[in-house]
Amino acid sequence: MTEMLNGLKKLYKGKNAFARQISLFSICGIAGLFNGYLALETQGLAEVNISQKVVFSVFLIIFALFFTGFETLFMHDRELPDIDMQSFKLAFRKVPFLIFLTGVPFLIVSLFTKYQYAAFCAETILSIPLTMMQAGFSYNYRNSDASLLFKKFRVKEYFMLLIKRLWVVIASHIVTFVFIFIIFFILGIALAIYFKGDVNAISLAISSQQTAVAKLSDYITSVLLIYTLSIGVLVWDYEMLKTYEREEQ
Repeated sequence: MTEMLNGLKKLYKGKNAFARQISLFSICGIAGLFNGYLALETQGLAEVNISQKVVFSVFLIIFALFFTGFETLFMHDRELPDIDMQSFKLAFRKVPFLIFLTGVPFLIVSLFTKYQYAAFCAETILSIPLTMMQAGFSYNYRNSDASLLFKKFRVKEYFMLLIKRLWVVIASHIVTFVFIFIIFFILGIALAIYFKGDVNAISLAISSQQTAVAKLSDYITSVLLIYTLSIGVLVWDYEMLKTYEREEQ
């Protein structure tokens, strides 16, 4: 866990860290809005036709391609990269592109079927060896280095990485919902001040905008969740690299 904390510090320190975080949040925000809109359909709050699903899915696949390259750059430099075309260029190299292609079916299943939880579980398990390949490649950007981590990792290390990966997902959801609670708590205080503490007026205002509030909540949740998951995955990547480097010593 110490290395995960160090990895988190790496993401928020260093050259242009704040500007890079804003850029990353913006990219995650766009993906989150598409994901949030698709999520509204499952709650009966919006009608999404097949053409819209296809368009949104294409954008989310492009985001996945970008993040594959972005993640590889982070593992190589050990600091948050700039948001530029370098992420896409690197993602098209043999090993990163193979990893991206492997994840696409899980994304499609999550978007177009009711088996999103099964897809998530399968992808989480498969992500360990795939990211190990990506990490090996990231050292020198050589396809032949993709097997580096497999030479040192045993079942114990694999199992611990799986547990930590699951913890990253859980922690990301916890952080997201804490932020959602804080945001709506502040909005509640603002409403209380605006209506001078009139409970009936506040209840009427909320009930009259119930659908809008639900949609707003979905959008904010999707944006924050994609951002926190992205940060969590990068922190997990850093932990995995440090685990490998300890084994090398």
